[in-house]
Amino acid sequence: MFLRSGAIRKSPPIVTTGAGDLKFAGHELQVDYEITGQMRTLASAHVPLRGLLRTAPEVAEALFRAGEAALTLDDGRGCRIRMLGYTSGSDTAYFEIRI
Repeated sequence: MFLRSGAIRKSPPIVTTGAGDLKFAGHELQVDYEITGQMRTLASAHVPLRGLLRTAPEVAEALFRAGEAALTLDDGRGCRIRMLGYTSGSDTAYFEIRI
């Protein structure tokens, strides 16, 4: 692979995975999540990070319809998430996250 002089090579984004506690509209359960970006800068980030979570398809649909939820990360940090997308029948829902 040839790089032009002065070209900057981007490193792949950091992905944080874990299991967290999700609470929304009468539901409390544990989910698996992946968050793309620097978690250590989450509190000071001007732009929210994005991620996905995996759970039962009916829960993912209910979560998407609720629009917002509270997610406690496996390190104990509590975060608000806002739902961005979901495909009917899928076990994956996509979100933005802020502390």
